Amino acid sequence: MSDLARQLFGDDVPAKRLALIVDLDDTVCTGFACPLRAAIEVLVRIDRQKVEVHFVTARTEVSQKGTDEFIMEYRLPGYRNVHYCPKWQGTKRHKTEVHARLAREYQVIASIGDTDDEEGEASRLASVPFILVDRDKPDGAWVVVAQLIEAVQGFRVEATT
Repeated sequence: MSDLARQLFGDDVPAKRLALIVDLDDTVCTGFACPLRAAIEVLVRIDRQKVEVHFVTARTEVSQKGTDEFIMEYRLPGYRNVHYCPKWQGTKRHKTEVHARLAREYQVIASIGDTDDEEGEASRLASVPFILVDRDKPDGAWVVVAQLIEAVQGFRVEATT
């Protein structure tokens, strides 16, 4: 907690909201819109009231229509939180800046992505845990993400009948 926050609120400063940073390509889908089953299964279970999902992608605004359609089709959380890469900015810088901003605004559970030199580096610079997706076997990374979300009670509780 910052000194200013402590002066203003004492120890009653509300906790930051929980967030998960997610890359799209080769992390949630392949070939722009072919879903990775394990990613979809984990993401659709997230309790949106407890964990906010932020997609940080190298895609530019040109891809927005197709990206929005994909997110809506699979009913993924975070459809309003897609951080597209500006055309004038390199993807590495874009991801580094967005990860840093999100780390300041949220308590980030983790970042998940398929490239260590982009998402991994951005995560480390923002002091955010990073989970690397193996493109050949992505399920393992999503098992780890599910365990982290479960640990913070971030999944919806299904009503039992």
